[in-house]
Amino acid sequence: MSGKRFLSKIDHQKILSTLEVSAQSKVVQPSILEIIRKTLSKAKKIDQNQVPQDLITMNSKFVLRDLGNAEAFQFTLVYPDECAENAPSNGKLSLFSAHGSAVLGARVGEVVRWEINGMDKYLRVQELLYQPTAI
Repeated sequence: MSGKRFLSKIDHQKILSTLEVSAQSKVVQPSILEIIRKTLSKAKKIDQNQVPQDLITMNSKFVLRDLGNAEAFQFTLVYPDECAENAPSNGKLSLFSAHGSAVLGARVGEVVRWEINGMDKYLRVQELLYQPTAI
């Protein structure tokens, strides 16, 4: 499903800072924080000028297509302070949600797994509508 993840060095640093604040506030579920820590530790950190056009970074706008029913969803990956709750709202998907952490560093064509109502859903990153980092 997911291959090697890439993160810009700038995203990596800002996410680490946000992660520490969130861990201290105990607002985010510890399991989500652990998933994000693992993603950060395993991801290859790249310079801004190396970010591919098809990579989901922070503030990317993208389309996911459900492989089960072909329904498409459009989201923007944001920091938790830009999203009212950890659930998708107004098309904003918090990085510090299970769904947001699953798409960080994914590329167009890659399939991500989301758990929805106790069932696994598989979604393909269909398109990147806006990639703020790539040059």
